[in-house]
Amino acid sequence: MIIAYSTAPNEMIANEIAHYLINAKLAACVNLIPHVKSIYHWNNEVIEDSEVLMMIKSEKSKQQVLIDALAEIHPYDTPEVIIIPIENGFKGYLNWIYQSLN
Repeated sequence: MIIAYSTAPNEMIANEIAHYLINAKLAACVNLIPHVKSIYHWNNEVIEDSEVLMMIKSEKSKQQVLIDALAEIHPYDTPEVIIIPIENGFKGYLNWIYQSLN
């Protein structure tokens, strides 16, 4: 199992992305965490934005398709997509993720 992190510019777009990923069975669950302040370099400037963090639970076998889908549907030219493996957790929840995606 994996967790993918990505940000969106607002809750409406994050919600649309989450529904797309759930309906495509690329995510079992997407948590939307609003009001995340992001400070970053972009085009030789320091930018400060309010974003929505998406915490996407999926399985490792779907990670490249998930990355490709986010790159395709995301409004940003260079969307943040970071994959972190889930090394351990409550077996019932991890089984639920697996069953939700198959």
